[in-house]
Amino acid sequence: MKKAVAVLASMLCYIGAFLLLFRLSMGQAWLVFFFGTPLFAAAYFIPAGAFFARRLHLNRWILWLCMNGIGGLCGWVIVLIQYPILLMNGFILLLLLPALVCAALVWAVVGLGFLCWNRRAARAASAPEPVSRTAAPAQPSGTWVKKLKWFAGTGGVVLLILAAAGLYGGVRNLNTIRPADQYEDSGIHTFAPYDILPISVKTTGPRRYRRLHPTKIVYMVYYRTTNGSGYQWRDEGGTARVLAEQLYQRGSVERRVLSIPSEDTYITVEPHLTAQQYTDGLRRRQYILLGLSGGYVLCYGVAWIVIRRKEAEED
Repeated sequence: MKKAVAVLASMLCYIGAFLLLFRLSMGQAWLVFFFGTPLFAAAYFIPAGAFFARRLHLNRWILWLCMNGIGGLCGWVIVLIQYPILLMNGFILLLLLPALVCAALVWAVVGLGFLCWNRRAARAASAPEPVSRTAAPAQPSGTWVKKLKWFAGTGGVVLLILAAAGLYGGVRNLNTIRPADQYEDSGIHTFAPYDILPISVKTTGPRRYRRLHPTKIVYMVYYRTTNGSGYQWRDEGGTARVLAEQLYQRGSVERRVLSIPSEDTYITVEPHLTAQQYTDGLRRRQYILLGLSGGYVLCYGVAWIVIRRKEAEED
């Protein structure tokens, strides 16, 4: 249990640093993100790996793989959820390649330094270790089975946390979906971009970061109808102006206008969607999220009960 907590805490630290450096680097300071993330991981891994290995007998390779593998994957997924335009315009590829190259360079330097340090420590030893003439006993296969079970258990806890967050978000989002009969179809209109303006929005993220940076600047692309009906629409271009300019250069788009008479306002959706299809799509996504999250929580609970009963019978 202590090993799982240590790995989970290390992964959360990595994800937090990943997201913080990504947000601070948006714009013209991408090198801070490219080199800052692996440098932070290395600075954390070296002392933490030694400490956990000495106190908890935690395998350093498992800690490294969980931090950089699962932690890195979760970090990129969260970034794509917050900034889906990175996936839409292919800009994510321009970030992944240099990020991987920088990470490889940093860890290569760290690995070489680690090897040199070990060689120096071996030479400085006052007395060489006695060489045994007998062959080292083969590691029993049960040890690898235990490691595999432990790794699966740690990953299961991480997925359980994500599933619980999915349940909470799904229920909350379902309660905010408006019924289809509250919308009034105002037809399909052509919207043309006419301006790019920065706006200040509330920062999302860890509480400490929100306290230090309560707001952030986001560039919005503003559209208006070409037929003089007065409808307007805006689309988020991200925190980097270059992304908003790319969105602006795409030109006019068609959107369906759905009016809300009870509130004297309106929304715009894709032209092929009706009010019923729009609300059904929103609910469908939340039901899928709830189904996957709830199914995993249920399976995890059943598996936990079965494992505990089996351990009790063996004792």
